[in-house]
Amino acid sequence: MKTYNTCHLNRWSSTFRLLRMVLGSVKSVKYISIVALFFILMVVLITALSPRPILAQEETIELKPIYPKVESTTHEAIFTFPVSLIYRGDQARDFDLKASGPSGWNTYVTSRYERITISVIRLEPNKYPPEQVKVIATPSPSVIPEIGDYKITLVVSSGTIRDSIELTAVVTPTYSLDLIPSDRYYREATANRDNQFSLTVKNTGSGELTNIRFSAEKPQGWIVEFEPAKIDRLAAGISHEIQVNVKPASRTDRRYHEMTLIAEADQTRQTTIMNIRVEEPKGFWMWIGGAIALLVIGAFTFIFL
Repeated sequence: MKTYNTCHLNRWSSTFRLLRMVLGSVKSVKYISIVALFFILMVVLITALSPRPILAQEETIELKPIYPKVESTTHEAIFTFPVSLIYRGDQARDFDLKASGPSGWNTYVTSRYERITISVIRLEPNKYPPEQVKVIATPSPSVIPEIGDYKITLVVSSGTIRDSIELTAVVTPTYSLDLIPSDRYYREATANRDNQFSLTVKNTGSGELTNIRFSAEKPQGWIVEFEPAKIDRLAAGISHEIQVNVKPASRTDRRYHEMTLIAEADQTRQTTIMNIRVEEPKGFWMWIGGAIALLVIGAFTFIFL
């Protein structure tokens, strides 16, 4: 019985020693893991803080137009495009500037404030705000541009560093017309009678005029008629003759009367003033004269006979 107990105790002692060794090993592994993690973090930190070799910055030039599309009329066809030059690099460089446009156009580059025409500009790297130039495009005096879009190109280069942009000049139409009486601004008209005269309408703009209507601001009781009363379309530079019939009121005073003729299209409007001197109908005075003559003849006949 004593021997059994001794063996049993020895067995439990061996188990406790084994368990102790295992726990000790686990504790050692824990410490080793902590130390390894510490060394890994130190290596990462040292690597991050270590000075690295400085690589040369890639040199680039970027063009950014402030207004890529500009509009102007045919008669005032001057187009100005401000462009920012964004240069990224390590040292200052000289860049060539070249602008080109349609045939018959003058295209060039100026400084930001248009003081001088330039073909080369020196740019400092990484400048903020970036340098700015202006591209100017205008047709030659001998060229009248048609309505539409025209492409302008700007190329900026220095060695292998290069960029280009395309700008758009939009020529828009102008709308105007003339309204001219054929003879003179002072005319004579007979009261209560049809009085015919002609009127010339001319499209003096660069765009087509549509739906031209005619009207008049006239004295009360007057009748003013136009033939035709409307023109559907009138191309640029084309004239058209209009017949105007003016019929003053029967009791219009014998003096000059002012009348305003109006031509109004969808795009523009024009007026012209006419002064018309009104005369009484000649037939009226003929009847008066005839009546007086008959009275005189009758009186002489009665007296002498």
